[in-house]
Amino acid sequence: MKYMQDFLHANHDDVVEAVKRFERMISKDKEVFFDVHQVENIFDFYLEKSLLKQAEQILQIGLRQHPQSTSLLVKKAGFLADSNQLDDALGILLKVAPIENTNPEVFITLGWVMLQKDEIHSAVRYFNRAVDLAFDDEEDILLEIAYNLNQSEVYIEAVKFLEILSNKYPNNTNALFEFAFALEKIGERQRSINIYERVLELDPFSENAWYNVGILYNKEDRFIEASQAYDFTIAINPYHTEAYFNKGNSLAHKGCFAEALEAYIYHVSLSRDVVLTYQYIADCWEQLGNFDMAIRFYKLVTKELPESGDAWYGIGTALMEKEDFKNGLQAIDQAISINPMNADYWFAHARGLFELDQADDATRSLENGLNIDPEELSGWIELLKLKMGLDKSFVLQEFLKELQEQYSDVAAIHYLSVIINYKYLNDNISAFSELKKALNTDSSLLSYLLDEIPEIQKIPEFKSILPNT
Repeated sequence: MKYMQDFLHANHDDVVEAVKRFERMISKDKEVFFDVHQVENIFDFYLEKSLLKQAEQILQIGLRQHPQSTSLLVKKAGFLADSNQLDDALGILLKVAPIENTNPEVFITLGWVMLQKDEIHSAVRYFNRAVDLAFDDEEDILLEIAYNLNQSEVYIEAVKFLEILSNKYPNNTNALFEFAFALEKIGERQRSINIYERVLELDPFSENAWYNVGILYNKEDRFIEASQAYDFTIAINPYHTEAYFNKGNSLAHKGCFAEALEAYIYHVSLSRDVVLTYQYIADCWEQLGNFDMAIRFYKLVTKELPESGDAWYGIGTALMEKEDFKNGLQAIDQAISINPMNADYWFAHARGLFELDQADDATRSLENGLNIDPEELSGWIELLKLKMGLDKSFVLQEFLKELQEQYSDVAAIHYLSVIINYKYLNDNISAFSELKKALNTDSSLLSYLLDEIPEIQKIPEFKSILPNT
């Protein structure tokens, strides 16, 4: 639980003197008297520093000297709640509440205990009671409640308190950070971005706000805006390593591989944890067509992480782009030995075998990949062509029937059926029926179909159901 730090408002010298008296007492092992206010200040001092043993010790002394002190009992209840002794804490609070019925800390602590017990409705009721009693401390109490709700992942309720807080105290940046965090957690990313913009109006040099808004832009696929947010983060703090890394990711997603490469290299120069960055640098070099540099960085990954299947796969695909299919296939073999359930590894394996004139083996590798990822339409098209080329007695109808039975709900099989029926069996009725099923299941695969049989866009019957034609 995040306690209100009352001791911060106390006279600093008095608090320091009380702590020194307490520590002298401990060193001499001879108990001295403290009034309730001193006990509270000493307790809060140690709690703030996470010195729980000393905090508990002064609380025990205080309650021994002042057994009827309800304020110290409230402190004890909060301490027990933080130690997960919820029933003991609740017992104390329910006894104290009728006496301390105007003390907001009692009800905040009751709310915290109920949160820990997953009794959300009761927790919110107690928190509302604390707000009603807040008066001059309303801002701090609202923030404390919101913080506790966020920490307990009760984000919808946190948002309700934070809306009140941000409306009444619009310049409280801590509250705005909590608000943005809660909004993101409930999926309201644009509202979260708007709240961070309010933070930045108050403090344009808040690197955390710029960094967090960059993350949100990334999640919204607004990659250029994300990159710009990270640029501001870096301008404020040139050593913000994760901002460089995230900027690289944003630019790579946008296809700006040269710029992404620059960001990743900055990350490597500043960070010790660089293996994943090497992987992304290699990917960028591969996308830029510099396969030698790609292989060099993929090998840096395998040196640090020999079990990185993706790095071996990257080496393999880069070698194949250099038409070194034999060595490329060996690297892909290594990737498959690490993770045989990765469909992309099998597809690359099939390509290497095909290029080495091992069509039968390529067919088996392609089938392995499609068994793992049956939605890969391009793979099914290649498999169809391989089977037709290898086996002159290949029966299309039997092949298609078997796939339809095995993958009845897979969009790629509906598209494949369109190709087979239209292109090879001259059955436009079945092709049309399968196209409707395919489009209803997943229209994103349509481009693969149109690459294979573009002429159907000119046939009125098919054109009538094709999108944007």
